Amino acid sequence: MESSFAHIKNMDINRVTLRFTDRRREQEFQNYYYDNSHIASRVSFLLTAILYSLFGYLDYITTTEYLDAFWTIRYFIVLPILLIVYISTFFRRLKEYWQPLMFFSYLVAATGISIMIVVLPEDFIYSNGLLLIFFAGYVFIKLRFFWASVAGWISLIIYNLLALNFGNIEITALVINNFFFVSANMIGMFAAYNAEVFDRRNFFLLEQVEAKNRDIAEINRGLEKKVEKRTALLNRRNEELHAEIARRIVIEQELVLAKEKAEQSDKLKSAFLANMSHEIRTPMNGIIGFANLLREAENNEELNEFIDIIIKNGDHLLNLINDIIDLSKIEAGILKVNKYPFNLNELTDELYKTFLMNPNVIERNLSLKIVNGNSDEDSVIVTDRTRLNQILINIINNACKYTDRGNIEIGYTIKGDQLHFYVKDTGIGISEEQQEHLFERFMQVTLNNTPKREGTGLGLAITKTYLKMMGGNIQVRSTPNVGSTFSFYLPIEFLKEDENGL
Repeated sequence: MESSFAHIKNMDINRVTLRFTDRRREQEFQNYYYDNSHIASRVSFLLTAILYSLFGYLDYITTTEYLDAFWTIRYFIVLPILLIVYISTFFRRLKEYWQPLMFFSYLVAATGISIMIVVLPEDFIYSNGLLLIFFAGYVFIKLRFFWASVAGWISLIIYNLLALNFGNIEITALVINNFFFVSANMIGMFAAYNAEVFDRRNFFLLEQVEAKNRDIAEINRGLEKKVEKRTALLNRRNEELHAEIARRIVIEQELVLAKEKAEQSDKLKSAFLANMSHEIRTPMNGIIGFANLLREAENNEELNEFIDIIIKNGDHLLNLINDIIDLSKIEAGILKVNKYPFNLNELTDELYKTFLMNPNVIERNLSLKIVNGNSDEDSVIVTDRTRLNQILINIINNACKYTDRGNIEIGYTIKGDQLHFYVKDTGIGISEEQQEHLFERFMQVTLNNTPKREGTGLGLAITKTYLKMMGGNIQVRSTPNVGSTFSFYLPIEFLKEDENGL
């Protein structure tokens, strides 16, 4: 014991509880103790549960009067608790509670044995032996000294309380049992004490070894730094060589990609020009042809019909020219974003009134609905009104063009500093294959437009470019023959109170 106290003093441990005074070291020891003890504890605990279960056979051959009660205690109370605690050792999350759990199960098992001894003391010599095993054997299940000591003495107190108050045990037998039980408990405490001191000393020595290893590692790092200095130049030159090789590979790959993109762009632009020349000729031919027919109109009705066709083709040609001009500005990079404050609800109201007069809306009797997310007072924002107006016109115009019946809903919400707009229609929808190229420049025009749906095919490509310039993006969800929903977002600013004149 003297040597144990000397070790404890050197390790800065409480002599009663055997805990490190430093909480961090104590927690580290708990983890170390669990890692090194839980497997042996698990095996010992399982053997204890099996032994506890097998002793039920002795109940069977010894007593019949209390057999049901004893087996209830043994198999329906104690044994399930032992098995639950055994199973808990497989869950690492319970490692902080495995000692209290074993302590609790130990008390339950010892109490069960004490009850059976007290009820039939003369026939339960084997239970006395089993309790002796419990008193001396907690060291095998790796119950720490503190928990083991408390469990042993509490079990002894429970036994004596039961014997004195409910038992039929003679004083002589009680004294003899206590002599053996106390002796066994003292032996178990001594064994648990030395076993824990041994474990803590090993942990302490392991800490010392790790400290020495850190010192050695520090020396090694110093040597490594010297080696690194001597090899740094060679490594640097090797890295430079690898970097140069990688740079040349990247340049070659970029050149190949640039060539492929240039070739693809050239093909797409050629297709674009071919389609545009056709798109321009069509309304021009209509304008010139029907303009010549004006002289031959037989009545005012026919004259007005020719004039309507000329105006319709003129509007189509104007839209086409505007799209081409916008696309040219985008390609040239001369478009700029001009932000200024305006009332968003006024803009949506203007769009609503404009598209109420749209020929497609009138002819197809479409229902047009505006859903404003904010009140007029809270809808003053700062962004490029012109570009936002063009974006919405392009999207709404597409919805009107490709919706034969039903309704079109335009709405917005403001979430933080982002404006979210959507345009929902019940039109013909867009297939997944077409959605892949819906917003690409030039590519859209090379795809065949839907029959009987006039358009340049450039509106959505221009729309996406505008949104990108303004820091936003657009997406589409569509189902053929059901409808489409175009939604986009862009960052916005709000007027400060002094700017609003408040």
